[in-house]
Amino acid sequence: MNVLVEDRPRGIGQIFHPTDFSAPSMTAFAHALKLSLGLGSELTIMHIDPTQADPDYEDFPRVRATLVQWGLLPPGASKNDLLTLGLHVQKIRALAEDPVASVVRWLRRQPADLMVLAAHEHDQLASWFHHPAAHMVTTKSCTMTLFVPPESWGFVSLENGACRLQRVLIPVDHSPSPHEAVEAACLLAAGLGAQETAFQLLYVGSEHDRPLVSTPRRDGWTWSQVSTTGIVADEILAAAEDWSADLIVMGTQWRHGFLDALCGSTTERVLRRARIPILAVPVL
Repeated sequence: MNVLVEDRPRGIGQIFHPTDFSAPSMTAFAHALKLSLGLGSELTIMHIDPTQADPDYEDFPRVRATLVQWGLLPPGASKNDLLTLGLHVQKIRALAEDPVASVVRWLRRQPADLMVLAAHEHDQLASWFHHPAAHMVTTKSCTMTLFVPPESWGFVSLENGACRLQRVLIPVDHSPSPHEAVEAACLLAAGLGAQETAFQLLYVGSEHDRPLVSTPRRDGWTWSQVSTTGIVADEILAAAEDWSADLIVMGTQWRHGFLDALCGSTTERVLRRARIPILAVPVL
């Protein structure tokens, strides 16, 4: 079944990007900035420092300099010039010993529609999933999260802002419902201005039992469906590699909170081994 997608995407008003100033975080920053521009979203960049809450933001990712480098602003652009692009940026530097707890508390007070996060190494990633504060991200925040692996350049270039989102893999099942994942994949593709994008729906199970999924229609977008059998996480990773996917979009069943929903899920198992970005979409 096909439905029409509107030209202007809606639904992501607030994007939140926690950073530790590392190279992986800079890659994630490029994705957060590009999505903020394309979706008309407000961007909040947060760094938690255990030693100081200095208001000096010189070491933060440089938004204006990046946009000048991308050719979107002239050299010497002012803060007011950001408004001409419809971009609103907030930078926060907090003094805290526990970055994960601080981020989770912030999201509880100021819910975001999308968090863009550098995945880092497995042990650091585990601190997010298994942190005791994870339950504090309540259903009110509904935080989709784009994880960018440390060894991945992702689909947005930090150097010039170019976007390469040509192939999006969406694993589907009867539960959780695949609708939210499909909708989120289309939202990102439309916001990034992806003109020629192929979406592949992957079902691990019998082809006769494959769920019915409504696929939005847009010029330049194509849809295909594939069924396979095996261990779900292994099949998703194999399909992403064989198809040279640029992004995996996965729905994850909501329990008490989003991070809690990820813990021990297929999404977490895929994320620990993926070499490309993953968009984890909470499904209520």
